Amino acid sequence: MTVRLSRLLLTAIAAAAFAGPVSAQSFGDRGKEKVTKLFREAVSPASESTVRVRCDETDVALGTIVSADGLILSKGSELRGTISCVLPDGTSYDATYVGYHKSTDLALLKIDTKGLTPVKFADPKTATVGNWVAAASPKGTALSVGVVSTGVRKLYRDEAVIENANKGYLGIGLDDPKEGEEGVLVKAVMPKGAAAVAGLKKDDVICELAGKLVKNRQKLIDLLDGYRPGDTINVRVKRGEEELTIKVRLGQRADFSREDYQNTMGGSLSGRRSGFPAVIQHDTIIRPADCGGPLVDLDGKVLGINIARAGRVETWTLPGDVVTATLKDLKAGKFPPPER
Repeated sequence: MTVRLSRLLLTAIAAAAFAGPVSAQSFGDRGKEKVTKLFREAVSPASESTVRVRCDETDVALGTIVSADGLILSKGSELRGTISCVLPDGTSYDATYVGYHKSTDLALLKIDTKGLTPVKFADPKTATVGNWVAAASPKGTALSVGVVSTGVRKLYRDEAVIENANKGYLGIGLDDPKEGEEGVLVKAVMPKGAAAVAGLKKDDVICELAGKLVKNRQKLIDLLDGYRPGDTINVRVKRGEEELTIKVRLGQRADFSREDYQNTMGGSLSGRRSGFPAVIQHDTIIRPADCGGPLVDLDGKVLGINIARAGRVETWTLPGDVVTATLKDLKAGKFPPPER
C-alpha cells in the first residue's frame, strides 16, 4: 500500500499543478485537498481514536483516546477553564483533569463513557526520513500531509528548555530575596511593561500571585504558565515595611528575533514548543489548536502524538514509546494536574 499511495500522491500533486491557471491560494487549497483525500484509508482507524478538546467552548487542541473507558491524552499547556471533549460522532462530554506531565506537555483527561477505541502505537523507529505522514482528525480525514524530516531525536540547547512563549508576562527581572526571606525580588522593571504600568517597583518582593504563595523564582514562573496575555491578576508585594496588593494586566513576551518572525510567517506557532524529551520532526503544517492528535504513516501506523507546531515548516511529534511510558506514570498518579 505504501508504494501505491506514494505514486498516487505524486500524481495528485502533479494534477493540482497542471490543472490550469489559478491563484496561488486556490492552487494550495486544491493540492492539499487532493493529497489529504488519499490518506483517508490510512488515517481512518486513528481518527476513531481522536477527539476535539475544548476549553470554555473554544477549540484549543485535539486529544488521543488511550483507553476504552474514557482516558484521553492532550496538549496540557493549552488547557484552561472548563474542559470538554467532542468524540468523532459529535457527542460532547465534560472532562476531568487527571494529571499533567510537564516534560512531555501531556495532560491526562477522563470522560464518563465506555466503549471507546484506544490508539495503538507502532515502533517509532519506523518513522524514517522521507516517509509520508499525516495528522489524523476526528472527521476521518487527514488534517495535513507531509514527510518525516528527522527520525526520533533529542532536543538541544534552547530547544531543550521548557518555556511557554504564550504565557502572560510581568515584564520584570527576578532575583532571590535576602537570606531567610521567601518570595521573589524584583531586580528590574521593564519600561512600559505590565509590571511598570501597574506600579511595581525595583526591590519589591513578590509574595503572592493570584492568591498563591510565591516561595521562589521557579514557583512564580510555574504560576504564570497558567495565564495568558491580557489576563488580570492580583500580585501581593512587600515594599519595605509595607504590604501592597497590586492588580496587574499581564503582557506579552517582549523580546524579538528575526528567527521568531520568519517562523511565524507560515502561521502561529504553539506556545509550548520546547523542552520535550524526544521528538519526531516532520514538515506537516498544522495549527497549534490541532496538536494533541495522532500522527500516522501510509500504512495507518500511529507513530506518536503531535505535540507542537515548532516552526514555519516544522511540527514535532512525541514518539509512541515516550507517550506510553508517560501514560503509565500519569495513570499511577505520579504527576497530578497543575493548580488551576
